[in-house]
Amino acid sequence: MKTKILIVDDVKFFLDVQEGMLDRIDCDILTARSGLDALKVIKKEKPQLVLLDYNMPDLTGDKACEIIKGDPRFRDIPIIILSSDHKDDIKSRCLSAGADHYLTKPIDRTEFTQAVGKLLKNRGSLYYPRALLRTEVYVRNMGEVKRYSSVDISVTGIFLETDDPLPIQKTYTVHFTIPIPKRDVRAEARVMKIVTAEDREKLGLFSGMALEFLNLDLEDRKYIDTYVQEAVSIRKRTLGQKDHKISYI
Repeated sequence: MKTKILIVDDVKFFLDVQEGMLDRIDCDILTARSGLDALKVIKKEKPQLVLLDYNMPDLTGDKACEIIKGDPRFRDIPIIILSSDHKDDIKSRCLSAGADHYLTKPIDRTEFTQAVGKLLKNRGSLYYPRALLRTEVYVRNMGEVKRYSSVDISVTGIFLETDDPLPIQKTYTVHFTIPIPKRDVRAEARVMKIVTAEDREKLGLFSGMALEFLNLDLEDRKYIDTYVQEAVSIRKRTLGQKDHKISYI
Protein backbone atom coordinates (compact mmCIF):
# COMPACT_ATOMS: atom_id res chain seq x y z
CA MET A 1 0.00 0.00 0.00
CA LYS A 2 1.41 3.41 -0.97
CA THR A 3 2.39 5.95 1.65
CA LYS A 4 -0.22 8.69 2.06
CA ILE A 5 0.96 12.22 2.80
CA LEU A 6 -1.55 14.92 3.70
CA ILE A 7 -0.63 18.55 2.90
CA VAL A 8 -2.75 21.14 4.72
CA ASP A 9 -2.56 24.79 3.63
CA ASP A 10 -5.16 27.42 2.78
CA VAL A 11 -2.87 28.89 0.10
CA LYS A 12 -2.75 26.82 -3.12
CA PHE A 13 0.75 28.08 -3.96
CA PHE A 14 2.20 26.39 -0.86
CA LEU A 15 0.25 23.20 -1.58
CA ASP A 16 1.85 23.09 -5.04
CA VAL A 17 5.34 23.87 -3.68
CA GLN A 18 5.24 21.05 -1.15
CA GLU A 19 3.74 18.61 -3.63
CA GLY A 20 6.58 19.42 -6.03
CA MET A 21 9.16 18.76 -3.31
CA LEU A 22 7.66 15.29 -2.78
CA ASP A 23 8.00 14.30 -6.43
CA ARG A 24 10.76 11.77 -5.72
CA ILE A 25 8.75 9.93 -3.08
CA ASP A 26 6.43 7.16 -4.27
CA CYS A 27 3.35 8.31 -2.39
CA ASP A 28 -0.25 9.41 -2.70
CA ILE A 29 -0.68 13.14 -2.01
CA LEU A 30 -3.80 14.23 -0.16
CA THR A 31 -4.66 17.90 0.35
CA ALA A 32 -6.87 19.98 2.64
CA ARG A 33 -7.42 23.73 2.72
CA SER A 34 -8.27 24.13 6.41
CA GLY A 35 -7.68 22.53 9.79
CA LEU A 36 -11.23 21.20 10.00
CA ASP A 37 -10.99 19.68 6.51
CA ALA A 38 -7.70 18.07 7.55
CA LEU A 39 -9.38 16.35 10.50
CA LYS A 40 -11.98 14.87 8.13
CA VAL A 41 -9.31 13.61 5.71
CA ILE A 42 -7.24 12.09 8.52
CA LYS A 43 -10.27 10.25 9.89
CA LYS A 44 -11.09 8.82 6.46
CA GLU A 45 -7.64 8.18 4.97
CA LYS A 46 -5.28 7.74 7.97
CA PRO A 47 -2.18 9.21 6.25
CA GLN A 48 1.37 8.27 7.26
CA LEU A 49 2.48 11.92 7.47
CA VAL A 50 0.78 15.33 7.83
CA LEU A 51 2.33 18.60 6.63
CA LEU A 52 0.36 21.24 8.50
CA ASP A 53 0.34 25.00 7.92
CA TYR A 54 0.37 27.09 11.09
CA ASN A 55 -1.61 30.11 9.84
CA MET A 56 -5.08 28.93 8.89
CA PRO A 57 -8.42 30.74 9.26
CA ASP A 58 -10.28 28.11 11.31
CA LEU A 59 -7.67 26.25 13.37
CA THR A 60 -4.05 27.28 13.89
CA GLY A 61 -1.52 24.55 13.27
CA ASP A 62 -0.78 23.97 16.94
CA LYS A 63 -4.50 23.60 17.76
CA ALA A 64 -5.09 21.17 14.89
CA CYS A 65 -2.00 19.21 15.92
CA GLU A 66 -3.22 19.04 19.51
CA ILE A 67 -6.54 17.58 18.36
CA ILE A 68 -4.88 15.00 16.12
CA LYS A 69 -2.33 13.90 18.73
CA GLY A 70 -5.06 13.77 21.37
CA ASP A 71 -6.93 11.06 19.47
CA PRO A 72 -5.53 7.56 20.28
CA ARG A 73 -6.29 6.45 16.71
CA PHE A 74 -4.02 9.08 15.15
CA ARG A 75 -1.45 10.06 17.81
CA ASP A 76 1.31 8.06 16.05
CA ILE A 77 0.93 9.98 12.78
CA PRO A 78 3.99 12.27 12.47
CA ILE A 79 3.22 15.96 11.94
CA ILE A 80 5.41 18.69 10.48
CA ILE A 81 4.12 22.22 11.09
CA LEU A 82 5.20 24.91 8.62
CA SER A 83 4.92 28.63 9.33
CA SER A 84 5.86 31.99 7.88
CA ASP A 85 6.35 33.20 11.45
CA HIS A 86 9.94 32.92 12.67
CA LYS A 87 9.20 33.65 16.33
CA ASP A 88 10.62 31.16 18.82
CA ASP A 89 7.44 31.11 20.88
CA ILE A 90 5.44 29.90 17.86
CA LYS A 91 7.88 27.05 17.33
CA SER A 92 7.74 26.19 21.04
CA ARG A 93 3.95 26.26 20.97
CA CYS A 94 3.83 23.85 18.01
CA LEU A 95 6.31 21.39 19.51
CA SER A 96 4.47 21.49 22.83
CA ALA A 97 1.25 20.61 20.96
CA GLY A 98 2.94 17.40 19.78
CA ALA A 99 4.43 18.36 16.40
CA ASP A 100 7.32 16.10 15.41
CA HIS A 101 9.09 18.85 13.47
CA TYR A 102 8.78 22.58 12.76
CA LEU A 103 9.86 24.34 9.54
CA THR A 104 9.68 27.97 8.46
CA LYS A 105 8.69 29.43 5.11
CA PRO A 106 10.10 30.03 2.55
CA ILE A 107 10.72 26.31 2.63
CA ASP A 108 14.28 25.05 2.29
CA ARG A 109 14.07 22.01 -0.01
CA THR A 110 16.95 20.11 1.63
CA GLU A 111 15.67 20.64 5.16
CA PHE A 112 12.14 19.74 4.04
CA THR A 113 13.09 16.47 2.33
CA GLN A 114 15.36 15.42 5.21
CA ALA A 115 12.59 15.98 7.76
CA VAL A 116 10.04 14.11 5.64
CA GLY A 117 12.43 11.21 4.99
CA LYS A 118 13.33 10.81 8.66
CA LEU A 119 9.73 10.83 9.87
CA LEU A 120 8.55 8.42 7.19
CA LYS A 121 11.41 6.08 8.09
CA ASN A 122 10.47 6.16 11.78
CA ARG A 123 6.76 5.80 11.03
CA GLY A 124 7.44 2.98 8.60
CA SER A 125 8.80 0.82 11.40
CA LEU A 126 5.24 0.55 12.74
CA TYR A 127 4.29 -1.58 9.71
CA TYR A 128 6.81 -4.32 10.46
CA PRO A 129 5.33 -7.22 12.44
CA ARG A 130 6.47 -7.54 16.04
CA ALA A 131 6.66 -10.61 18.23
CA LEU A 132 6.88 -11.17 21.96
CA LEU A 133 10.44 -11.74 23.12
CA ARG A 134 11.32 -12.10 26.79
CA THR A 135 15.10 -12.23 27.01
CA GLU A 136 17.94 -10.42 28.74
CA VAL A 137 19.34 -7.45 26.81
CA TYR A 138 22.67 -5.85 27.73
CA VAL A 139 23.06 -2.17 26.87
CA ARG A 140 26.47 -0.51 26.93
CA ASN A 141 26.61 3.21 27.69
CA MET A 142 29.89 5.08 28.23
CA GLY A 143 31.69 1.91 29.33
CA GLU A 144 28.89 0.89 31.71
CA VAL A 145 26.72 -2.14 30.91
CA LYS A 146 23.11 -2.32 32.12
CA ARG A 147 20.81 -5.34 31.92
CA TYR A 148 17.17 -5.07 30.81
CA SER A 149 14.33 -7.43 29.93
CA SER A 150 12.86 -7.18 26.44
CA VAL A 151 9.14 -7.14 25.71
CA ASP A 152 8.93 -7.50 21.93
CA ILE A 153 11.04 -7.22 18.79
CA SER A 154 10.89 -6.52 15.06
CA VAL A 155 13.58 -6.26 12.39
CA THR A 156 13.63 -2.50 13.04
CA GLY A 157 13.99 -2.44 16.81
CA ILE A 158 13.40 -3.84 20.28
CA PHE A 159 11.31 -2.66 23.26
CA LEU A 160 12.86 -2.91 26.74
CA GLU A 161 10.92 -2.86 29.98
CA THR A 162 12.18 -0.32 32.54
CA ASP A 163 11.06 2.46 34.87
CA ASP A 164 14.43 4.18 34.44
CA PRO A 165 14.84 4.72 30.67
CA LEU A 166 17.98 6.02 28.99
CA PRO A 167 17.97 9.47 27.29
CA ILE A 168 16.02 9.63 24.04
CA GLN A 169 17.88 9.92 20.68
CA LYS A 170 21.12 8.65 22.26
CA THR A 171 22.95 5.72 20.67
CA TYR A 172 24.01 2.59 22.56
CA THR A 173 25.40 -0.90 21.90
CA VAL A 174 22.88 -3.68 22.57
CA HIS A 175 23.57 -7.41 22.94
CA PHE A 176 20.94 -10.14 23.25
CA THR A 177 20.11 -13.68 22.09
CA ILE A 178 17.38 -14.78 19.69
CA PRO A 179 16.12 -18.12 21.09
CA ILE A 180 14.80 -19.88 17.97
CA PRO A 181 16.87 -20.23 15.85
CA LYS A 182 19.43 -19.40 18.55
CA ARG A 183 21.77 -16.54 17.67
CA ASP A 184 23.62 -13.82 19.55
CA VAL A 185 22.91 -10.34 18.17
CA ARG A 186 25.01 -7.25 18.75
CA ALA A 187 24.11 -3.88 17.19
CA GLU A 188 24.05 -0.14 17.64
CA ALA A 189 20.62 1.16 18.61
CA ARG A 190 19.01 4.51 19.35
CA VAL A 191 16.29 5.26 21.90
CA MET A 192 13.34 6.48 19.82
CA LYS A 193 10.45 6.52 22.28
CA ILE A 194 9.83 6.28 26.01
CA VAL A 195 6.66 4.85 27.57
CA THR A 196 6.24 6.31 31.06
CA ALA A 197 4.48 4.87 34.10
CA GLU A 198 1.64 7.32 33.37
CA ASP A 199 1.31 5.95 29.82
CA ARG A 200 1.28 2.45 31.27
CA GLU A 201 -1.65 3.25 33.52
CA LYS A 202 -3.64 4.99 30.76
CA LEU A 203 -2.93 2.59 27.91
CA GLY A 204 -2.15 -0.69 29.63
CA LEU A 205 1.37 -0.84 28.19
CA PHE A 206 4.71 -1.80 29.67
CA SER A 207 6.73 1.19 30.82
CA GLY A 208 10.05 1.24 29.04
CA MET A 209 11.88 2.40 25.95
CA ALA A 210 11.77 1.58 22.25
CA LEU A 211 15.17 1.23 20.57
CA GLU A 212 15.72 1.44 16.82
CA PHE A 213 18.49 -0.71 15.30
CA LEU A 214 21.00 1.40 13.36
CA ASN A 215 23.52 -1.03 11.85
CA LEU A 216 21.91 -4.44 12.09
CA ASP A 217 23.92 -7.13 10.31
CA LEU A 218 22.03 -8.68 7.37
CA GLU A 219 22.44 -12.16 8.85
CA ASP A 220 21.15 -10.95 12.24
CA ARG A 221 18.20 -9.32 10.47
CA LYS A 222 17.42 -12.63 8.76
CA TYR A 223 17.41 -14.49 12.09
CA ILE A 224 15.19 -11.87 13.76
CA ASP A 225 12.80 -11.94 10.79
CA THR A 226 12.60 -15.75 10.96
CA TYR A 227 11.86 -15.63 14.69
CA VAL A 228 9.18 -12.94 14.28
CA GLN A 229 7.47 -14.70 11.36
CA GLU A 230 7.39 -17.99 13.27
CA ALA A 231 6.05 -16.33 16.42
CA VAL A 232 3.38 -14.41 14.49
CA SER A 233 2.35 -17.56 12.62
CA ILE A 234 1.98 -19.54 15.87
CA ARG A 235 0.03 -16.68 17.46
CA LYS A 236 -2.33 -16.49 14.49
CA ARG A 237 -3.03 -20.22 14.65
CA THR A 238 -3.53 -20.17 18.42
CA LEU A 239 -5.83 -17.16 18.46
CA GLY A 240 -7.67 -18.42 15.39
CA GLN A 241 -8.53 -21.63 17.20
CA LYS A 242 -9.96 -19.56 20.07
CA ASP A 243 -11.82 -17.31 17.63
CA HIS A 244 -10.00 -14.23 18.88
CA LYS A 245 -8.85 -11.23 16.90
CA ILE A 246 -5.12 -10.86 16.38
CA SER A 247 -3.35 -7.91 18.00
CA TYR A 248 0.30 -6.99 18.27
CA ILE A 249 2.02 -5.27 21.14
